[in-house]
Amino acid sequence: MQKILKRVATAERVVARRKAARDRLHFNKERKDEEYGLRNQGHIVARDIGRAKQAIKDDWNLGPLAPNSHTGEAAAQYGAISEVRYKNPTSLRNEQKEARCAWLGGYKNLNIVPGDRVVLLHGPDKGKIGRIQNINQDDASVVVEGLNKSNIKLPSAFTNENNPPVMNIELPIPISGIRLVHPVFDPKTGVTRDVIINQLVHRSIVHDRLTGKVEWTRLVPGLNISIPWPKEEEKEVADHKVDTLRIDVEERTFVPTLLRPPMPETVIDELRNKYSKFRTRHEPEYLARLEEQEQAKKDRVYLMDSMRSPLQELHRAERERKKKKGKPRLTVEMLEEIGKVIAKNHERTLEAAGVSDAAVAPSPQTSAPLPSSTESTAPPPSA
Repeated sequence: MQKILKRVATAERVVARRKAARDRLHFNKERKDEEYGLRNQGHIVARDIGRAKQAIKDDWNLGPLAPNSHTGEAAAQYGAISEVRYKNPTSLRNEQKEARCAWLGGYKNLNIVPGDRVVLLHGPDKGKIGRIQNINQDDASVVVEGLNKSNIKLPSAFTNENNPPVMNIELPIPISGIRLVHPVFDPKTGVTRDVIINQLVHRSIVHDRLTGKVEWTRLVPGLNISIPWPKEEEKEVADHKVDTLRIDVEERTFVPTLLRPPMPETVIDELRNKYSKFRTRHEPEYLARLEEQEQAKKDRVYLMDSMRSPLQELHRAERERKKKKGKPRLTVEMLEEIGKVIAKNHERTLEAAGVSDAAVAPSPQTSAPLPSSTESTAPPPSA
């Protein structure tokens, strides 16, 4: 048992070491990919900045002889950002996420959701208000609808006559560069106006074990003002000609009675797979075919058993003869021989113990029966 426990412990250690090695390789690979992405982005940014500086120098030095960058094959993409710079391929560390989401009370349970109105604190759209379109928790960034837009170069595989080579879309913004905007009622003036909220905290956190969802209330610390969550817009469902009308759905077209079954017999084949191996109800033809197959298997086995060698035939005949003969019985001669063997063994045992038959025999006073009146009381003959 100790050997088995040692082997199990050794196997567990080996598996743990292998898993740690795989995790280490995976982590190193991800880190190398992130470093490669950042290095590639740095090269592209340096190249774009160098081209812009060179264009300024050419315009200053050459004047009207400077090359026109708005012509040629890349004219439509002049000034656009490469698709590599559109999204940062790296994921931030937990402390970096915590620093970006400090004004929201932490990055684990964000106090903002898509649909909230926020104001930008930096960039060309500083001071403008928009609604959050998407939130990325890996790098703690948001996409605000209609703000922080830029031209992005599309790969050649996505460009054709209908799709232009440049697309104007919103770029992600760090959560630290936005603030929540919400209308707050001022009791002094009696006016409700938009207020920039610089700090939010969690209150009344509830964990639902069944669904796994976490719900809480967001408050402004110090003022204890609860900021409601934005209402989810109901999806508009368009009606089509092939849709079934509500009046047709609610119309009662079948009334069950006691004179006929509530559903036709053919429904069973629709509800249950007709050829499923788990089905318990089958047609007589199917059952007969299965019985024929089973009987064919049995006949084949019987045929294989009937083909025997002469030695097998002899053994089979011997078994049948013994079976007909039945169990053996002890005859009188056998019983006499068994008695002789028992007496001989008993005598040998007494001799080995040094005890005579007279000492072992019971005394007449204790065990011998009293003679009856009809029996003879003559003494035994002398030797």
